[in-house]
Amino acid sequence: MDSKKLFALFGFIYCSVLVGCGVQFGSGADDRENFIGNLTKDVAALTTPDEGQAQNLVLFDKQVRRIHQFDLTAMKHVRSFGVRNPEIPHYVLYGNAGNYIVDLSEKGISVFNRYDQVNHNPIKLLGKPISAAFLPSKGLVIVYDDLASVGMLKVDSNGDVVKKWVGGAKIANGNTIAAGDLNSGGQLILALSDGSVVVADPEASMDAKDWKMAPGHTTPTVTGLSNITWLAPLPKTPSQVMIRSTEKISLLDLTSQTLVSSYSIVDTVSKMSKFNDPHVVMKSGNQVKVAYAESSQIKIMTFYINTDKLEVNYLLSTNLDLTKKTWSFVDTTQTLDYWFFNDLDAAKKDRRFVRYDFNQVLTTQKFNVADEAQVEIADDFIFALFPRALGYAVRYDINTERQSELARFNLKYIPAD
Repeated sequence: MDSKKLFALFGFIYCSVLVGCGVQFGSGADDRENFIGNLTKDVAALTTPDEGQAQNLVLFDKQVRRIHQFDLTAMKHVRSFGVRNPEIPHYVLYGNAGNYIVDLSEKGISVFNRYDQVNHNPIKLLGKPISAAFLPSKGLVIVYDDLASVGMLKVDSNGDVVKKWVGGAKIANGNTIAAGDLNSGGQLILALSDGSVVVADPEASMDAKDWKMAPGHTTPTVTGLSNITWLAPLPKTPSQVMIRSTEKISLLDLTSQTLVSSYSIVDTVSKMSKFNDPHVVMKSGNQVKVAYAESSQIKIMTFYINTDKLEVNYLLSTNLDLTKKTWSFVDTTQTLDYWFFNDLDAAKKDRRFVRYDFNQVLTTQKFNVADEAQVEIADDFIFALFPRALGYAVRYDINTERQSELARFNLKYIPAD
């Protein structure tokens, strides 16, 4: 397909610099905070810290109310599952190594293994699953619901559940969970209501049916921080975690049990993200600042953007990759009453993707994202599922402008009249 047709279909509109195109970032004050891992989505992340970029994508298709799995290398529909209570929202996680799918809903949890067998409700959560910490390489699934229950699963290489437990929010010294996530070593790092941080051992906790701390971390780390709302372990340095509290962005070293670096927040926080490297985006006037951790320091990259003649763009998702030296984001000109944390589909129109060379502060890509589609973005491509009854999806390669299409995969699931 030639470039003109590609541009017409997907709405690619390139420009050389962000200043010329214009951008502002709306306040993220309505974003939900105080969760474990990342907020649940109806499209599984294409990139995880431990497995990297996957070539299989899993999503809940709202047209036929089923879970689909796609092979994005061969561009084919691999398998599909009906779900319990299909009329309500469903959220999915995908473990590439074990080729298993975790289906989350307010009515229960289901795990589909590599052999297409399903385990319904291995654990029972009474609340709505609002977030999940997921480490596919170790088969660890931590689900956090809106009633502050913590569900844990250990999944083996076939996608079968071998351990499980549901824990409460009270951890140590009468304090409860404020935020948390899994690090790459499989430890569950949790910030507590008094500002302390604990390091839990999920597998030992599942074995004991009680909270158990990781070896060498039997006592909480006192940070001196107040109202911790977000915590992100560094993927390449599991002993360090980035923390956002009321007044600071801090870096905690769990080995020395000390804050090794801090930055005082003086601007409006627009977004907090764990994709791929944890970072916080802030805005003040024509300054957009990206705070990140590197070499045991909280560092700031500042972008000066002229906002005098520009509409306010709401930041939907942001991704910082320090290895590839890129910062990418998707924003929208739509006015939203609220939007989910790092949810590309919180707005379905007027979305655009922008990528920077982070070291040079140079825009390298900019294009519009297809309207109405469910979207997920990997390092090299964008996947879009369009709201078509028969099924239609497109993979767009970011650098080459090449596209691959899938069609009519819903045909067998549509009831005959």
